[in-house]
Amino acid sequence: MLTVMDAPPARVAILAASAEHAGHLRALLKTAGLRVVHSGGLDAASLQAVEGLSADALLVDLSEEIESEIELIDGLLEHSRLPIMFNDGSPGGGRANSQWAARLAQKLIDMVRTTTPPVQDSVEEAASPAVTAGKTCRPTGAAENVWVLGASLGGPQAVRDFLAALDADLPVAFVLAQHIGVNHVQLLAEQLDRASAFRVLPAKLGHVLRHGEVILAPADRHLQLTEDGYVALSAMPANAVYSPSIDHVMAAVAERYGNRVGAIIFSGMGDDGAAGCLAVARHGGIVWAQDVKSCVISSMPDQARKTHTVTYSASPADIARHLRDYLRGSE
Repeated sequence: MLTVMDAPPARVAILAASAEHAGHLRALLKTAGLRVVHSGGLDAASLQAVEGLSADALLVDLSEEIESEIELIDGLLEHSRLPIMFNDGSPGGGRANSQWAARLAQKLIDMVRTTTPPVQDSVEEAASPAVTAGKTCRPTGAAENVWVLGASLGGPQAVRDFLAALDADLPVAFVLAQHIGVNHVQLLAEQLDRASAFRVLPAKLGHVLRHGEVILAPADRHLQLTEDGYVALSAMPANAVYSPSIDHVMAAVAERYGNRVGAIIFSGMGDDGAAGCLAVARHGGIVWAQDVKSCVISSMPDQARKTHTVTYSASPADIARHLRDYLRGSE
């Protein structure tokens, strides 16, 4: 069980009305043992910068000069999962305090629910209730075929084109590992869900992966799949280069599904996914990649092809049609 002593240090992002006030707040927080990861002004650029951080809380100084920024803060409250704390100087005599306080309380409640670990020896045991007498019992409807979609820069559009070209009744589930900020996973899921006949949703602990679904790997946790088809989440190493790690997701899914796994590497910069291709192939799975012509950035598919595991390359829509034919032929 995680205790207070075991818990990671709290991180606080600061947006202050002045450099002087920001410095004062930073000093107070450090004295309290908190790690400050950002300090900047209260403007659109600073708010966007905060969105890319793995902060646990956002402290905003509301002074008399920023009455016009309330709409900006409202936008952050609506579209960010970061809890936000306000000082006593909120504008307008505190007229917004009650609404903001209620939303802050709900975010803190949600954070506790999603970050408090279960009282078991491991996350996988907590996510796998269907194990009795040492025998794995697959839940009804658990996916038999799982394909990993790896993407980075240019990936959201490519994946959207791919999913839009698929038939809803194909016997397959997808796990999407898209390089993205923590606070944008839900938004991406909603956008893809509108464009696809598949159900698209962020990964949640204990979810049973089923055909007709696309599960988005979180950007702040490692995604695993248990032997009986449940989603498990574990802490991401501090030295992780990519979030999420496409290599890790591909290897984790391949380990569970063996030759029933496939992988498609879409547009992106870097080489994340190359090692995962080798893992998928080693377990008897199939690897495809987006072609150079249709990519925004072809580095990731190119690096995948250099592993000599990629057996088919095409545009996202053509890959979707190829997968349809492949799955129909294997039924």
